[in-house]
Amino acid sequence: MKLFLFFISALLLLGLDLNAQTIMSLEDCIQMAQKNSISVKQSYLNNADAVILEKYSKQQLLPSLNSSTDISYNLGRSIDPTTNDFLTESFTSQRYSINSMLTLYNGNKLRNSIKQAMMNRKATEQDIEQMKRDIALLVANTYLSILYAKENLANARNQYQSTKEQLDKMNKLIDAGLQAPTASLNLEAQLLSDDQLVISRKNDLDKFYLDLKNILLLDDSVKLQIEIPKIDFNKLAEPEFKQLNELYNASLQHYPAFSAAEYRIKSAEYQNKIAEAALLPSVNFYAGLSTNYADRAKKIIGKNEVINNQTIIFNGEEVSIGFPVSVPVFGTYKYFDQLKDNAGLGLALQVRIPIYNKYATRAQVQRSKLNIESAKLSREKVLQDVKSNIQASLADAKAARLQYLAAKKAYDAQKAAFGNAKTQFDIGTLGTYDYLKAKSMYEQSENTLLISKYTYLFKTKILEFYLGENLSFEK
Repeated sequence: MKLFLFFISALLLLGLDLNAQTIMSLEDCIQMAQKNSISVKQSYLNNADAVILEKYSKQQLLPSLNSSTDISYNLGRSIDPTTNDFLTESFTSQRYSINSMLTLYNGNKLRNSIKQAMMNRKATEQDIEQMKRDIALLVANTYLSILYAKENLANARNQYQSTKEQLDKMNKLIDAGLQAPTASLNLEAQLLSDDQLVISRKNDLDKFYLDLKNILLLDDSVKLQIEIPKIDFNKLAEPEFKQLNELYNASLQHYPAFSAAEYRIKSAEYQNKIAEAALLPSVNFYAGLSTNYADRAKKIIGKNEVINNQTIIFNGEEVSIGFPVSVPVFGTYKYFDQLKDNAGLGLALQVRIPIYNKYATRAQVQRSKLNIESAKLSREKVLQDVKSNIQASLADAKAARLQYLAAKKAYDAQKAAFGNAKTQFDIGTLGTYDYLKAKSMYEQSENTLLISKYTYLFKTKILEFYLGENLSFEK
């Protein structure tokens, strides 16, 4: 019984967890988007590749060391690698070698390659930060759209409820015989219109939530809700007191794309030095150790003294004379003994002087200079983009503030006018048409205020973002 109750409890808890909604703040959304973004992951891969290339370039300062071995079976007339004698019988041989090479001088090509790799690595790090900033801005825009859509939907529902209450009051007056049966037609039509508006704004909210899920790479089935921040619109920065040059200079210190462009200029300059190094002599040192083995090789293990008789003519007569001769005695030449006895060391110093290589080196030098100019133009484009964005953002923020203040005044006036119209309508001194007209103007001013309020908020936050501040709607 206890096991059954535990099983049921587990199912209930699981069901509650599956149906639970995920509530995320703006910071949570930004972090998740940056973590899941394919573009950010690709930027990390590019950085990892740059780190590998930097490590590789540093390793080029060290000597190389390689070993090799080969085994061969020879038929017919061949040279014995252990004696350099010709053999007409088949034999098996094996060779071992260890070789090393060290670059002593090549016009500082290796050190400049290290510096270039370092610049490329730093540029990719800034690319990552820029990609994260772009994603943060995209998330903030979508997050703000959801806030606007939620408030817009709440206003639409309030409008619907307000119209419904007025329609209920009118129906009661009609039932009491105080109003004509047709007096409710305009309110009924308005109620249907308000209902359509609720449906439309609910659809807008769902669409913005879907956009946010796509940015976060979440499944459509995830029940996502955003956290409603506490925003004090009266404490937002006043953009009219900010100067363009001040914003421009400050934003460059917090704009990763500009830093990446600076690093790529330095990388291009080092590439030019690398290309020019190919015009200079280079000096390399080589060392090699080798040995070999052959199965037909024999080792002298001793000598036999024998008399070698020769016939000579002495005084017209043949005379046999014996000469003592030492004859070597051959035995098995063991594998490791051969490797030890046949070992040899070779050293070499190579000086390479470029004389003519069909314009290849000079072409590389000239192309590297063009790459420097191209990198500088890319930096200028970044500067122009930053300045253009700052100018547009500052102008938009100033205009948004003025629009917000004007919309707030208009809303306050329309709210007071609608309140007065509602009072007159309730006591029967104002007709339905005039009441609905006042209601429509009030709702329009409310919607305009809502749009201008969030536009002002977002434009202000963009300026703060360019100055290096984190995106947050609660400051």
